[in-house]
Amino acid sequence: MVVTAQKRNEAINSIPMAISSFRGEELQAMGVYDTRDLGKLVPGFTAADSGFDTPTYTMRGVGFADSSFSTTSTVGIYNDEVSLAYPIMSKGPNLDLRRVEVLQGPQGTLYGRNSTGGAINYIANKPGASFTDGADVSYGSFGRVDAEGYVSGPIGESFKARFAASSTTSEEGWQISNTRPDDSLGKLNKQAARGILDWQARDDLLLRLTLSGWTDKSQPQAPYAVAPQAQFELPLGSQLPSLLQSLTGLNINNIFLDPSVKNYPFIPNNKNPRIADWNPNPEYAYGLHDNFWMASLRPSWDISDTVNLTGLFSYQQMRADGSSLPQGGMDVEDIDQVLRAYIRTYQGEVRLSGKIGQRGDWLVGVNGNYDKHHEVDEGLGSENSLNVLIFGDTAPLDKPLFFQKGAAKSDAQVQTDSAFADGDVQLLDTLKLTLGLRYTREKQDYSGCTYVLSDNASIIPFPFFTAASFLKGGNSVVPQGQCGSLNANNDAGLFIDSLTEHNLSYRSVLSWTPVQEALLYASYSRGYKAGGFPTVFSVDQESLSPVVQEKLDAYEVGAKFASSDKTLQTNFAAYYYNYTNKQLLTYFKDPIFGALQYLQNVPKSLDEGLELSTTYVPVDKLFLTAAGSYIRTKVIEYEGKNDQGNAFDFAGQSFNYTPRLQASLLANYTFAMSRDLNLSPGTSFTYTGGTNATLEHDPLFAMNAHRLYDVHLGLTPPDRKWSLTAYGRNLGNEFYRTSVIKLGDSVFAYTGMTRVYGLTFTCDFR
Repeated sequence: MVVTAQKRNEAINSIPMAISSFRGEELQAMGVYDTRDLGKLVPGFTAADSGFDTPTYTMRGVGFADSSFSTTSTVGIYNDEVSLAYPIMSKGPNLDLRRVEVLQGPQGTLYGRNSTGGAINYIANKPGASFTDGADVSYGSFGRVDAEGYVSGPIGESFKARFAASSTTSEEGWQISNTRPDDSLGKLNKQAARGILDWQARDDLLLRLTLSGWTDKSQPQAPYAVAPQAQFELPLGSQLPSLLQSLTGLNINNIFLDPSVKNYPFIPNNKNPRIADWNPNPEYAYGLHDNFWMASLRPSWDISDTVNLTGLFSYQQMRADGSSLPQGGMDVEDIDQVLRAYIRTYQGEVRLSGKIGQRGDWLVGVNGNYDKHHEVDEGLGSENSLNVLIFGDTAPLDKPLFFQKGAAKSDAQVQTDSAFADGDVQLLDTLKLTLGLRYTREKQDYSGCTYVLSDNASIIPFPFFTAASFLKGGNSVVPQGQCGSLNANNDAGLFIDSLTEHNLSYRSVLSWTPVQEALLYASYSRGYKAGGFPTVFSVDQESLSPVVQEKLDAYEVGAKFASSDKTLQTNFAAYYYNYTNKQLLTYFKDPIFGALQYLQNVPKSLDEGLELSTTYVPVDKLFLTAAGSYIRTKVIEYEGKNDQGNAFDFAGQSFNYTPRLQASLLANYTFAMSRDLNLSPGTSFTYTGGTNATLEHDPLFAMNAHRLYDVHLGLTPPDRKWSLTAYGRNLGNEFYRTSVIKLGDSVFAYTGMTRVYGLTFTCDFR
């Protein structure tokens, strides 16, 4: 397989780094509809639900579980090498793909935006020289309908174009309410489209314009409530509450819970992936209002037979126009969210590449990015226990006495500039040296705060932040709708700060090809992920302080072997990461809200592991593949706060959201039923080990090991102009958690998808 992992066309077996690549038809067969599904194919990669519509990606244990709309990821996502710098942008459906390339390990030199964990590059199908068109449609469980089609071909002598579109709908929600068995959630309504226009302006000059976008108006997934979690503790010291609890067997702190929360039927031992819960109030019609669109221009000029000049220029916009998200996993309005946010990003890259005779390749370039984002997270909490603590039970009243609506907001501008160089040289016929270097400067200007909404419909419009300011020694009078976050003098206002960072990332790789079918390599690289500011609910401005950039020194050895008849391929990699200032979303004890989230750096930690994959074709048309990863992580130095906001020494703890073991097995066989029909049965197995959503490994936040079994059965003619495929996924109806979160009055968890079946018809009209 030819890939572009190093921004030039190369055979995958000749590249000295760990790469996984899958064709578009393989992604479709495995049910990989967006980036979150890639864990089915790539051991060492996981995706979690943040609860705020933003996915969290982790690769080889390197991840950043922030929930902000505008958070950046340790795993860089690219679309034809154009950076999708914010993981929320990658949530749209994958469309008309030629292949996806997954690069493990720091990718700071060639892919410079926040790639300490790795990079994922989606390669779209491009316009061809002849007219083609095709379509596929799938019908599955819960009335799900997936449809996709494309048309491609020449337009005149110098233009070629390709247009593709897709739609995913479902009118039946797959989730069932824990307290209302007749109520369901989970309808789907997603659309996407892409147009590519190629203009061969001259024999040596190609200009490619791409316009793409997607919209998602689906109902978001709801969590289920694991356990109540009081936001406050009795102000009686540490011994009396423990003594009373031991005598009564009750959590004394839970006397502060709202009665509707205290009496809710929590399900700590849930085993049904469909069970969840949400507020049934018809005033809140839960649904996403997400949309993304992008325009990119790629000119490519062959200056000579060996030198090329390429540009990448793009504009992207991502919006959430009032996405309503159920949280808490209960049938009460405890911590529901309404998200109003946007991201606008401008990107430009120019690079010059060439060859050194027959001895090597080189590449130099510059890159610039300007991002602007705005976010408002509205928290709805009429039945939140904040009302109980101050004023007692307000359940008989139609409105909360004290607090109904609060919000956290943030605005930021981010300017990033970099210059990079990369190349390799053939030292000997069998020995190659690869070197890469990138200098990056990034500046972020930020402002943010927390406030009570001006339309907060409590009975008493109590001056919430005014009280906080006076109680802590300040003198601010804060009306509803005005920033209430308190500075060091305990006066309320907007928090304003900036963060400027520089770094020099690099890599060096020595690779040896003793025979044509074997490649051995050893590498050392340094990667960075830029720091950033949070969007969190808080009283003190201190919790809005940024984390600084994290640094990863990576040592890796690997090997790639292929049999002379190409029937066996084996890849191996072992790595050791020295991790400095790992970025972490953790908790602190806020004097009013209880334990709340904020960002911290873990000074020192390590990450090491092994990866192995094998593909074997023992007989014609029998395809077998196996892959696995082992990851061991450890915090060396970090004293912070646990999920209760109490001091905790994390030394010796393994990373959160990082299973130690992952494995996958796939098999597919094609045989002739008759002269005109082939039958292709296939199966896959995925194992993901247990992990935890917290760095202290609180048992309430445990994420169990799980095993998934999928099958498919395809019917195709020899020319493959059409196919009919039946599939079943998660046949064992395995229950597993994808993330566990604490906010408001509960600990709540998100589950993986339940068992589904379906039928897909694909046709090619060439």
